[in-house]
Amino acid sequence: MVNDDKEQRRQEWYERVKKEGKLKRSPKEEHDAKLKTLQNPVRRNILKTLNEKKMTFDELKVEFNLEDMPLKMNLGMLEDTLYIEKEDEITYIITPRGEDYLEGVEPKDEPKGDLKKRRDEWYEEAKKEGKLKENPTEDHRAGLKAMQNPVRRHIVESLGEGKMTFDEVKTKFDLNDVQARLNLDMLVDTLYIEKEDETTYVITVRGEAFLENVDSKHL
Repeated sequence: MVNDDKEQRRQEWYERVKKEGKLKRSPKEEHDAKLKTLQNPVRRNILKTLNEKKMTFDELKVEFNLEDMPLKMNLGMLEDTLYIEKEDEITYIITPRGEDYLEGVEPKDEPKGDLKKRRDEWYEEAKKEGKLKENPTEDHRAGLKAMQNPVRRHIVESLGEGKMTFDEVKTKFDLNDVQARLNLDMLVDTLYIEKEDETTYVITVRGEAFLENVDSKHL
């Protein structure tokens, strides 16, 4: 029930910011802005702190030992990329996009043994279900073809930050139904992503491995 409420809140938030015209960047512009924002450890820590509790401007000043101007700049960048928003004139809260980002980076903090075990189990399951192509060369070619397209690379990157519905992918990447279906189907077929349910997509272990092994400037 808690998960259902969270998912409903997430969907309502994305609908609201879409209506407000805040999802207006191209995929490349969006990627560049998010990358620039979260490259800074102070902004990442602000996000983690707001995930624990809402905070006022003055509370954040004290918490991070920042003057007014540097704090305004950091909060402004996090707001602009929709990771946080104002609850009122002085209070900041994390958004569903911010929560999705933190959920997406959590697996990287797994102990190496647990991460390897999870990956081994996923590959074993994919093999049993006949999803892995028998010819490694064919599998490699299919994966390469899928990832040559920048839109598909950005879709995988976005799903690395959190699950998305079909409509959310369409909106974020400015795609029509046919384009979104084609790109998502190629990523599902090459096992970089998979369906959690009829409308929701999540990144797979293979997708996570791709992101870990690719320099972000090449995405």
